[in-house]
Amino acid sequence: MNSMRKLKHGIIGGAALLLSFVTPQGLNAANPAEAETIGRIVRERDGLSSLQALLEKTKLGSDLSKKTKERFTLFAPTNEAFKKLPKGAVETLLAPQNNERLEEVFNFHVLTGSQPEFGLEQFTLLRTATGQFVSIDYKNKVIGGAGFTAKPIPCSNGVIYLIDTVLTPTTDDLFQHLQKDGRFTIFTKAITASRQGKTFQNMHGLYTTFAPTDEAFKKLPPDFVASLFLPENDQRLVDIIKHHITEGIFAAGKVPGVRSLGVSDVTPQSVFGQQLNFKATAGGATIDGAGIKETDLPCANGILHVIDSVIAPVEKGLFDILRKDDRFSILVKLLDSCGLSLNVASSQEFTVFAPTDEAWKASGKYADIIANPSGKNREVIFGLLARHVIVGKHVSENCKPYNRIRTIHGAPIYLLRDGDKRTINGVSIRETDIEGYNGLVNVINGVIPDPMELPEKDISSVDAILFVQDTLKKGSELYDANDYEASWRYYIRRGQEFIDKYSAIADKTNIVTLESAIFDRQPMIQFADEAWTARNAFRDTLRNFERQEDRIQDNRLLLSPEKARFGR
Repeated sequence: MNSMRKLKHGIIGGAALLLSFVTPQGLNAANPAEAETIGRIVRERDGLSSLQALLEKTKLGSDLSKKTKERFTLFAPTNEAFKKLPKGAVETLLAPQNNERLEEVFNFHVLTGSQPEFGLEQFTLLRTATGQFVSIDYKNKVIGGAGFTAKPIPCSNGVIYLIDTVLTPTTDDLFQHLQKDGRFTIFTKAITASRQGKTFQNMHGLYTTFAPTDEAFKKLPPDFVASLFLPENDQRLVDIIKHHITEGIFAAGKVPGVRSLGVSDVTPQSVFGQQLNFKATAGGATIDGAGIKETDLPCANGILHVIDSVIAPVEKGLFDILRKDDRFSILVKLLDSCGLSLNVASSQEFTVFAPTDEAWKASGKYADIIANPSGKNREVIFGLLARHVIVGKHVSENCKPYNRIRTIHGAPIYLLRDGDKRTINGVSIRETDIEGYNGLVNVINGVIPDPMELPEKDISSVDAILFVQDTLKKGSELYDANDYEASWRYYIRRGQEFIDKYSAIADKTNIVTLESAIFDRQPMIQFADEAWTARNAFRDTLRNFERQEDRIQDNRLLLSPEKARFGR
């Protein structure tokens, strides 16, 4: 641990410029007027006089000069950028009656918090001080419709980036963007016909739209598309349109303060009410099987993703999905034989971990019950399949790294995620989250072992101490090898497992601290700090348990007066 502390302190001591970007407290002058604030730099730097004229008229401009304990990022248009504006545009903005518009335009150039270059390189969108989003591709030196023109300028309360064009906040809502784009004429016609335009135009919330192009609609039979606009199919059209929009921001790329698609425990739900299943595959990202072709297009009330297929709400139940898929003929036969098909076909939600026919045949031990699924074998089959049919909906694709769920018997079963690998009780999951209206099907490569395990053993503080000690050892080894992200992810998985197993005997304050430290906020940078925070939460938990053990040992000694206690 000493080596870790030295490493961290060495990095901090040797990176004053980096700290000016990423720490919440900068080096603040006693007198704000003397500090090298963003406002002062703008006033004194050649080529920013046009921006300064605007700054003087805005409240945020005053904050950039005087607030030395807060952090900002300013994307500063140069004088040459202002010359690109239509004649009279600046004068119009400076008119008293346009004060509100001036504040909006200027705030659109500012982020709360300071972002270093290596941070901006990770992001596809930024949320500005107006609350609106602006696209960014820093690797190609582009933000919105502007280009970056120079290296960033560190300031005492943040950082300035010079840009060659004045950024303009978009006023187009999702529906207006779709109309103006030209690729979505059928989709916008369907939105209007279904009377769902109010959702896409709602400016009181933020939404994510998965927008199928005209080419996507052309993949469907022409008669089917035409039938959607008939009065008798009105509700069907409404359901389809609602399934293409979800409340909240679900970006495909990384956005500061937003947990994106693909992050553990992030599964969007459409306005229709069904989940939208995101998968990052070798062939590209998909949503409910549709390819995502263009991502993170900002609008005034949310973002758009362009998709290459129409995504409709599912109408099949789990048993129908299994019955109509040739890979599951044995599973369907066994479900029928023991009566579990009635459960899977009901309106109650289940998650089915479905072995393929090849998986059943790969193990000779099940040949008898497959050949003779009747008589006493029915009871055997029920006990076997009880490990594969789980009550409730449990997402596998974007699940947490560690999940303990329960079989229909109430026995624990463990769903784990390690990078791209997902397992259920050690069996590999080949295909995740095939959705039915009453749950999910996961295709697995084997039959889940262990028909009955021993009752969950009593746990003790000694078990917890050994668990935390092992966690700290392995997490520290990853950290010392400079693999900070792996160290952080390891602490997350072990933290979730610790809370599951030991929260009943752990100090409640430690549990709260640990929950906060291991929550996946989708950091883009500074994994070293994230890992360090998680490590400290485990360390404090260990110290509490060790103090408990000391008290237990002292009490034992007091109850055994014949044993010497000197030196204890």
